[in-house]
Amino acid sequence: MITAQKIPGRRALATAALAVVALGATGCGAINDQATTDKYAPSDGVVFSAGDLEVRNLMLVTNSADEEARVLGSLVNDSDADTRVNLNVDGTAVSIAVPADSVTKLEDDANKTVIPSAGEEPGSHTLVDVTVNGESVEKSVPVVNGVLPEYRQYLPGGYEEGTVEHLEHEEEEHGGGH
Repeated sequence: MITAQKIPGRRALATAALAVVALGATGCGAINDQATTDKYAPSDGVVFSAGDLEVRNLMLVTNSADEEARVLGSLVNDSDADTRVNLNVDGTAVSIAVPADSVTKLEDDANKTVIPSAGEEPGSHTLVDVTVNGESVEKSVPVVNGVLPEYRQYLPGGYEEGTVEHLEHEEEEHGGGH
């Protein structure tokens, strides 16, 4: 039998239970990092800082480890001074001028940077030493080829259809049933 004295106790218990459920449903957001605040490379390259410079989407495009490779990405210089970025890849050093308060896009023909080799096959990573104003950072940078059509135009020596031949689906003729 429910009496007037039991009703307030049950209401308090129900309210406490609802509070626990609500806290459990929202509590994980209070202790976990918010995923949208994480810095990441939204493409195939890597993103990092080197000295006063921001390096965005850095990658190498080549047909094989021992062929020429083109460096792709953007170099962001937010400082008031011109700077030089030195890249060392597989024993080859190149220097790229980055004007003050600008973005140098290595995809642009004016900033085309080609090295003798990536040192690693497409689909893997190679170590790149990036030096800006005496500060060096070594990063593992992706090596890609012409499998993705957006990179074909950047391949030194041009795109070879054989690069993706093995990926094409071939129909097999079957005689009879399944």
